[in-house]
Amino acid sequence: MLAATLLFIGLATRADSDPRSLKHPLIGYWESTLPDTHCLETYWFKEDGTAVFSSGDEQLEARYEVTPQPDAQGFFKLSHRVTQTNHSQDCNQQTAKVGSEQTSFLLFTPDGSRFIACDDDDPSLESCFGPIELKNNANKSLR
Repeated sequence: MLAATLLFIGLATRADSDPRSLKHPLIGYWESTLPDTHCLETYWFKEDGTAVFSSGDEQLEARYEVTPQPDAQGFFKLSHRVTQTNHSQDCNQQTAKVGSEQTSFLLFTPDGSRFIACDDDDPSLESCFGPIELKNNANKSLR
């Protein structure tokens, strides 16, 4: 958490300044490895408002909405609702339920290659995890 905080203090970006895509900076395939367990989490945000997530043995599909521009502190608000799950355990030994909803606040690096996800848009970044790294975007194939 401290590393994520140090990495992102004072960083904010605008969606229209992201040179990798003319689309929202969230669109693409992202990965994060949890430091304590080395468990892999993946996030695939598609342009149509659907997403596919995996964490440990868990696989989810969701519908999401994200603000088109960041707030004054640089955070994008992301909300998603689980539409399908395989009912397996995630990296934290938890299982999501269909219909469950979550809201996160995302702060991207200026180049758009990483972001952290936070429980709120508090600039102190104490409720954040990451970094979550871009593996490809809408301009690249997943293969």
